[in-house]
This record gives sequence, C-alpha cells and structure tokens, in this order.
Amino acid sequence: MADVVSFPAGRRSSCALTPYRAFRFAPDGSVSATIPIAAATDAEAMECALHLSDGDRVELWSRARFVAHVGPLDGPIAASIALVEEDPTPDP
Repeated sequence: MADVVSFPAGRRSSCALTPYRAFRFAPDGSVSATIPIAAATDAEAMECALHLSDGDRVELWSRARFVAHVGPLDGPIAASIALVEEDPTPDP
C-alpha cells in the first residue's frame, strides 16, 4: 500500500488556519460559552471574537497561549485555562 500512496515530504503551508477559542464570560465571572474560531492570524481571530462579544467579556486563546481580552474588563481575568474537552460549549 505504501507504494500507491505518496505523502508530501515538504513543510506544511504557512497559511494553515490556527485553532482559537473564545471564552465568553457571564457577569458573575463564570464561562458562559466556549466558541471555536478558525483564523490565519491573531488579528483575524480578534476581529471574530469582537463580533462574538455582544457586550460580554471575551478572552481569546490559541491553545494554551493567551491572545487578547475583548469587551469590558470589569470582572475576574483568568491566568490560564486548561483544556478539559474538545467539544465547544453550546451557546445558550
């Protein structure tokens, strides 16, 4: 079978989309929704997160790397977020 299928030997494309997650916070500081975002750059992901904020505070993360706060900052701010599941939280 290996002689039938050829796999690319070069590097992956630099324009691949990076998985981001936007965490929307409720007024009490709890996470109300987790929203996956596929974007090529941090700026593109921040633009998407801004549209998702709807007046709530949103933190944008790329895997374990914090990217930005979007929206009002008048609540608790996470120092780190541990990924506990792969499925996003359904938006209420």
